[in-house]
Amino acid sequence: MSQTETIHVISKKDNSQHAVVTIDNPSSGTRQLPPSSVRVRPLILSLSSSNLSYARAGKLLHWWDTYPVPSEAPAPYNDQSAWGIVPAWGYATVLESTTDIAPGSTLWGFWPTSGLPTELTLIPGQPRGHWIEVSKHRKRLMTYYNRYEVVSEDDRDTMAWTAAIRAIWGAGYLVSEYVFSSTGTPVHPYGGAAGLSWTTEGADLSSAVVVNLAASTKLARSFTYNLLRRPAGSGPLGVLQITSSPEALERASEWLIAKRQSGAGPVKALGYSDVDRAVPWLVGLKPAKLVIVDYGARDNVLVRIRELVQSHEALQECKVVIIQVGSQQKVYTEEEEVREAYASMKALGKIQSNASTTRDTAMELEGPEAFFDRMNLQWKKQWLDDRAPTVPDMRLVWGKGVAGTEGMYGGWERLMKGDVHPEEALVYMV
Repeated sequence: MSQTETIHVISKKDNSQHAVVTIDNPSSGTRQLPPSSVRVRPLILSLSSSNLSYARAGKLLHWWDTYPVPSEAPAPYNDQSAWGIVPAWGYATVLESTTDIAPGSTLWGFWPTSGLPTELTLIPGQPRGHWIEVSKHRKRLMTYYNRYEVVSEDDRDTMAWTAAIRAIWGAGYLVSEYVFSSTGTPVHPYGGAAGLSWTTEGADLSSAVVVNLAASTKLARSFTYNLLRRPAGSGPLGVLQITSSPEALERASEWLIAKRQSGAGPVKALGYSDVDRAVPWLVGLKPAKLVIVDYGARDNVLVRIRELVQSHEALQECKVVIIQVGSQQKVYTEEEEVREAYASMKALGKIQSNASTTRDTAMELEGPEAFFDRMNLQWKKQWLDDRAPTVPDMRLVWGKGVAGTEGMYGGWERLMKGDVHPEEALVYMV
C-alpha cells in the first residue's frame, strides 16, 4: 500500500518563501532502525514568533541542521543548501525503538514541522526519563534543543498549552531565577561558558525597575510571571510593561500580586503610543537602576525610552542595563538584514541572552535533577494551575496537519505577515 507524507519547507535565503512538499512511500518509515534510536511521528506541535527566529538565525545557530530536508523530496526542495525545515516544540509518538523507550510512548521536545516519521539517536540523560540526541548532524545544535523527555500527559488541552508555552516559559524562568537570582549564584544572560562577568550586584533588582518591551509576547509574560513570584525584599521596585495589550497585562499582574503577595513593587502597562507617560511613574519609584528587557519591541520604542531617561534630570544617574531576549515578529529576506539587526543590538549596548547556555550553567550549579525538579514544580503546579488568570486574554488556536490554511503552512503565512496576535497560541494536531 502506498503512503504519502508531507513536510513544510522554507527558503533559507528568503524565509517568506515556503512550500508544502509531498513524499510518496518515504524510506524513513520502513528502513531498519539502528541501535540507540527511536522512530517517531510528530503529534502536537506549536508555532510562534520563535519559529521565525529559528529560520532567521538557522545557519548561524544551526537550527537548519536539526532536521535536514530528506533527499527524497522533489526538486528543487531537496537542495539542502537552499531549503530547510524549521523545527517546532511539542510532542511526538514513538513508533519503533531500539532504546529503553517503549513504542507507544510520548516524547516532549523539538520536532520537524512534518508528518513524516523521523529518527532520533538517543542516549540516556539526567534526570531519569530525559534523553539526549547525539546524531552527528546535530552536534553543533545548542543543548536546549537536543534534550527530549518521556512524558505521560494525555490531556489534549494541557498538551497544547505545554507545546505552545513551556519552552518559551522556560527561557523567561531562567532570566528571572538565575540571571537575576535573589538567592544563589547569578548566571550571566549568555551563560557561564563565555566567561563574561555577571556579579551579584549586576543581578540585584532590589533598587531597580524592570522595563519589559514587547511585554505581551509569551516570553515576556513568562518572565513577568516568575518575576512577580520573587521573595519580599528582592525587588524589583516596579515593573513597566510596554505592550499592545496593556489592559490584559495589568489585570493579570494585579491578580498575581494579590494571590502570591509578591515581593515586587507596582506594575504598570502602557501601549506603544503612550511611552512618554512612563516618565513620571519611573521618577516616583526613585530607581538606581533600570533593567530594560527587549523581547522584540517595534517602532523604535527602545530608542525612545532611552531618550526619555537621558533627558530627565531625576533619571539621568540611573544605571541602564539592556538585555536582548527576543526579536521582532518579522521575516528576514537576506543575510544582510540579519547582520544589520545584530549590529544594531551592539550599537545600543544590549547584552544578548541565551536560554541554552544559561540553562547549562544553572544545571552545573544545581545538578540536573534538582534543576528540573524545581523548574517543573513551578511549571506544572503553579503556571498551569494559574494559567487562566495569568494570561486571561490568551487562547488556543487549533489547526490540523501540515498543508493548507488550517495547517502549519497557514500558520507560517500568518507569522510571516505579523498577523498572529499576542493572545493567540497556535497549536496543530499533526
